[in-house]
This record gives sequence, structure tokens and C-alpha cells, in this order.
Amino acid sequence: MRITEDAIDGMRSERHRTAGEDARAVAELLREALGRLGFTPDVAMPHGDKDDALFWPVLRGEVTVSGHPMVALGRIPLDSANRLAEILMRAALEEQTKKATTR
Repeated sequence: MRITEDAIDGMRSERHRTAGEDARAVAELLREALGRLGFTPDVAMPHGDKDDALFWPVLRGEVTVSGHPMVALGRIPLDSANRLAEILMRAALEEQTKKATTR
């Protein structure tokens, strides 16, 4: 007998099911944001091939044993990680500048 995700989900508490839905929704939001920034789903590239495409990591909405929603971020190629870090740093600096000017 194969255990399906639906069978497992049926045994979870309502809190766990809700947390899982929340985590999956946030993972999807991250996918959408990364897509708008020019990242594409991570696809297997032949070993050694060089490409300028930016790939996002595998994103999964999960729930911890204690019922806390989490988003698992998988591995990401170094070029993509560098670009993502640049984007996040720019956004953080813009946010700091906004806060400083509104004080």
C-alpha cells in the first residue's frame, strides 16, 4: 500500500493543514517575485555548460513537526545567488533610506 500525501494530510490537525497552506502560499509568492526579477525555475543544465540565465532555488511550503509554517529554499547556482544578494541588498538600502527620510 502506498501512502499518499492526501492520506497524511487527513491525519494532520487543522492547525497543521492551515500552516501548510500558508507556507505553500508564501512559497508561491516568492516564485512570482523571483520571476518578475528575471529568475526562472531551476532546470537541470548539462554539467559544465555556462549560461547567463538566473535560476531560483526549489521552493517548498512545509510545516515543522510542531506546526510552524516554513518555506524551504533549495540550492541555487552561485551566479543566481550573487544576483539575488545584489537585489536584496539594494532593496534593504532603499528601505533604510525611506525610513531615514521619514523620521
